[in-house]
Amino acid sequence: MRFLSLPVMVLLLAACQSAPPSHGNVGSDAWLAYVDQRLSISDGQGHGPDYGSQEWCDAVHFKLHGQRPAAPTPCDQTWMQEVDAKLK
Repeated sequence: MRFLSLPVMVLLLAACQSAPPSHGNVGSDAWLAYVDQRLSISDGQGHGPDYGSQEWCDAVHFKLHGQRPAAPTPCDQTWMQEVDAKLK
């Protein structure tokens, strides 16, 4: 009986653990939505800049750094990787 309870306990513990949330690949629609929600760029009702637009990228930069960028934010894959690293 003792040996039967150990596998049951292991299964229960495994079921209780949750995998880390997946936000999709950097630059994907799911990732853009994650960044938007995490940094409160839009209000969730469609008010705010379009995901990935220059205005949106500048707003993300402002939220992350507390200041407006000196030049337009590049909004490229390298920049998105940097944003992803800062949010982790």
